[in-house]
Amino acid sequence: MAKRKKTITAGCIVKTILYTAPEPRDGERARAEKSRMTTAAQKAMNDKTARGKLEMLLAANFVGKDLFLTLTYRDADLPAKRAGAVKNVRKFLKQLREHRKARGQVTKYIYTTEEKHGAARLHHHIVLNATERDIETIRSLWPYGDVVDLEYVRDRDYDTLARYMTKESVEGRPVGAQMWTGSRNLDKPVVESCFVSDDTALAVPPGCFVLEREEKATEYGSYCYIKYRVPHWRGQHSCPQEAAAEAMPGPQYLACNYI
Repeated sequence: MAKRKKTITAGCIVKTILYTAPEPRDGERARAEKSRMTTAAQKAMNDKTARGKLEMLLAANFVGKDLFLTLTYRDADLPAKRAGAVKNVRKFLKQLREHRKARGQVTKYIYTTEEKHGAARLHHHIVLNATERDIETIRSLWPYGDVVDLEYVRDRDYDTLARYMTKESVEGRPVGAQMWTGSRNLDKPVVESCFVSDDTALAVPPGCFVLEREEKATEYGSYCYIKYRVPHWRGQHSCPQEAAAEAMPGPQYLACNYI
């Protein structure tokens, strides 16, 4: 008998699950129980919600030293409609890309436009990779407001940041419309799947911090789900891969034949 192991790695955030899958020789009851385990496992790893998808996308692309911006408007420059605000933030990001490209720098971002909470004024939240002299450049390229709020990604964890950026209702949005927009050069989380022996158990590498854990077992099968963060995620790394490479211990616990 073998178990299925699936791992999703997004920068310093790792989700991994181990579950008993049905086999052709199983009896009707055993197959039904294992199917329930498979369904529970898939539910635990499901990232169809806007928040879950955004959390993993943020983790795959941004590290502690990167920026979380809030761009607001002074009264005289406040757009009458959302479309005008979106046009302004796109113009800002285009100019920022051009500014950085001329200096050999990359621009990666995810942004949202909001207007339904607080004073109900249009504003933008942007997660942006950091380079040198960002504050001066950003202020010079945003002529519509007197204040640019700037935080570092390390000031919040990815789940909190994703919740904040998806807090407004999807009411009024076109069917299928995303709650955020990202640059085309964003990295996707890495998904790996393999079969392992039935006596295999999930283990978190030393020094990692467990964020979520769920498990269940019956006489016919089991599943175990763990979400954890590797150390030093708030550090000043130039990319998530460097942070993960430094933080993760050398050998992995399970050897898999990937499928």
